[in-house]
Amino acid sequence: MRLGRRIASLVWGDDVDPALRPVLAVTLVVSLAGSTMWSFMAIWAVDELGEKDLLPFAFLVGALLSGASGYLGGYLSDRLGRRRIILGEGVMVAYPLVLLAVSGNPRAGVAALAFAGVFGALGGSVAQAMVADLVAPERHESAYASVRVAANFGVVLGPPFGGLL
Repeated sequence: MRLGRRIASLVWGDDVDPALRPVLAVTLVVSLAGSTMWSFMAIWAVDELGEKDLLPFAFLVGALLSGASGYLGGYLSDRLGRRRIILGEGVMVAYPLVLLAVSGNPRAGVAALAFAGVFGALGGSVAQAMVADLVAPERHESAYASVRVAANFGVVLGPPFGGLL
């Protein structure tokens, strides 16, 4: 247990608020899972769908939709509650099944690929909003940095993890 705490201390610092730890854990896991999946989605789209030319546009549309979805997630989390929106991000668990279901139709597969980021952005905005809810204002800067580090760790560790699978 001491080794785990020492590693956590090296990564996030000694002064991480205990209330922020679940947010960091969820952010890390979601980022890790998404990065594991997304590393291979382009390969899937080219090999399975044969849509090499549409793929860059799908990723562009997905990025734009994710930006809008992030703002929507913040708004909805203020109205409906943070927990409902961040748990709604669990839709991404089943999203590979959606992609498999539409793999017979190349255009539908590319469209589904473009819309996938919408759900991830909803939860990401909630994690940022939760920092303001859980941490004292004078500690916001380090708390936001910790959430960013957790997300970046997931992005870095996801592709090698996916390669092992």
